[in-house]
Amino acid sequence: MHSYLIVIFNESVFDTPTYKTLVKMFTAHPHSATLYVWDNSPLAQHPKGLVSEIEQVELVYCHSRFNEHLSVVYNKIMALAFECDSDYMTLLDQDSHISSNFKQSIDDAPNQYLLVPKVCSDKTGQIISPRYQQYNYLFNQCAIDYLDPQISPGELKSEHVFAVGSGMTISKSLWLTGVRFQETLSFYGVDTEFCSDYAKRNEHFVLLASTIKHNASNEHDEGYEKFKWRLTKYYEHWLYQLIKYVGVPSSFASFYVRLSLKYMLLKNKTKRFLR
Repeated sequence: MHSYLIVIFNESVFDTPTYKTLVKMFTAHPHSATLYVWDNSPLAQHPKGLVSEIEQVELVYCHSRFNEHLSVVYNKIMALAFECDSDYMTLLDQDSHISSNFKQSIDDAPNQYLLVPKVCSDKTGQIISPRYQQYNYLFNQCAIDYLDPQISPGELKSEHVFAVGSGMTISKSLWLTGVRFQETLSFYGVDTEFCSDYAKRNEHFVLLASTIKHNASNEHDEGYEKFKWRLTKYYEHWLYQLIKYVGVPSSFASFYVRLSLKYMLLKNKTKRFLR
């Protein structure tokens, strides 16, 4: 049994590119599955619940108007799915285009490893995940090494790897080793820290023979309030890193991050004003 999770916010699941392309995948590769839809919208997008329109697929709908941490959602739904005899859990957001061979690529891969597809920007076509990156935590800088576009699927080194959550697939056997998402983090950093914790236990992960097109938030224009929200979440992760990896006392780290956040917000607001 395979389980899938789509996290939605202020959009019907049926209108998302993720769901639409998932239906095409099930048509190309029919299989029994459970599709969990977690609704983080303030108002439920499906107040009457959901009925599956895909044969062999059970649909489970959960609504949390408090915009629950992604890390908490992932851990909670995976625990539920694996208790219900699922063999795999695939995490998905609402902005991804799944290729029709996605499930087949998982069936062809060894299940003891973390399984990730190539994730390409829907704007530039560049592979944005997986990739290798190393941080300078003190100055909040990251050196990124992107994969060769022609790279073959198979086992790759886990050290310093980063993979976005959408398309990430975790087997029950991997889950039982105890690797989990860090529930301190709500949005940015959830997948980063999972990959870091995974790499401490596993030398390799598997790049699937499948590609997902993804809406990368940093490649699209957005208003100031949306920018402020994203930067705040990003700095939340930076605070976590300063405390965990550098050993900066939490009170000083909080002050340092707040000061940097105010500076960056002022800089962005000034830039918008001068346009």
